[in-house]
Amino acid sequence: MGSLSAVRAIYLSICAVFILGLFLLFSRSFAELYRSLGAKLRLRELKRLMGEVPEGGELRGTAGLSSMVELAFGVKRENSGPLFIALSLGLALTVFVLLIFSYGAGLAIWGFIATALSPYLVLRTRLRNLQVDMSREGEQLLTELLNNYRIEGYNMGEAVERTALTIEDAPLSKRMLLDLSRQMNAASGEAELKKAIERFRLALSTSWGDLLAANLEFAAVDGIIVTESLRDLVENIGNARRLLEQTKRENSDSGMILKVLFPVMCALIYLGATAAFGLTPAQFARNQFATRTGMGWFISLVFSYLLSLLASAFIARRKMDI
Repeated sequence: MGSLSAVRAIYLSICAVFILGLFLLFSRSFAELYRSLGAKLRLRELKRLMGEVPEGGELRGTAGLSSMVELAFGVKRENSGPLFIALSLGLALTVFVLLIFSYGAGLAIWGFIATALSPYLVLRTRLRNLQVDMSREGEQLLTELLNNYRIEGYNMGEAVERTALTIEDAPLSKRMLLDLSRQMNAASGEAELKKAIERFRLALSTSWGDLLAANLEFAAVDGIIVTESLRDLVENIGNARRLLEQTKRENSDSGMILKVLFPVMCALIYLGATAAFGLTPAQFARNQFATRTGMGWFISLVFSYLLSLLASAFIARRKMDI
């Protein structure tokens, strides 16, 4: 029992150092994220009050989830949202049944929650990575769209189609513009046109994407010429690109440290248990994986590390935004 208590003490100490290290490593990024989220919310509310961003047609509920699955994985099915929920719950129930007979109800419940949330976290991370990559194609997208908008005589539908066909070195933007052009051409009314633009805005998920979607709607639905607004967007996103290049160099080292932290931590746990407290490898494996406490700590450790990787993906890989 004394050896097992010592192993638990090592776990608690290493986990505390791990959490403190993550906070110190990303403290500046956390502060920047907090400030940017607050500024974005205030800016969005101001745009709505001023009428710059149309109110209608945002995708919510299972429709919004279906759009996220389509954007992230290319699954074009109307019921992909409910199907995603059903698969997540089915996987979680399977884990719950496997754990409850071996480790009891407490660990089984935590396993159910963690497994049920994991597919959504993967979905959000995949979508976030696509949006980050697409945001970095924004300057080229906006520049070519503006040029083609002038060439096509201020016809936004034709400008979108021409840009989709001619844009190079921007594969994600090309795919989204092709989908947008196809949906705009197939739209039978104003509501379907707004829905197509809203899906495009959801794919971008940036402040400049919100403004671009508003300009697309003003031009395609209301016939307003938006040349000056698009020119301002091109200028602002050029400034954002230069700022992003500076911050990207600062975040590369912290991401590398995080990737090697978990293997090093596991090695230190093993060395502490065997070298410092005299456990044999067999005793360590039995205490770690054949007991409820050991397995619970191991699952918590793995899940915490996965969450830290997800947090790193959301914080360190920043979108190019205005």
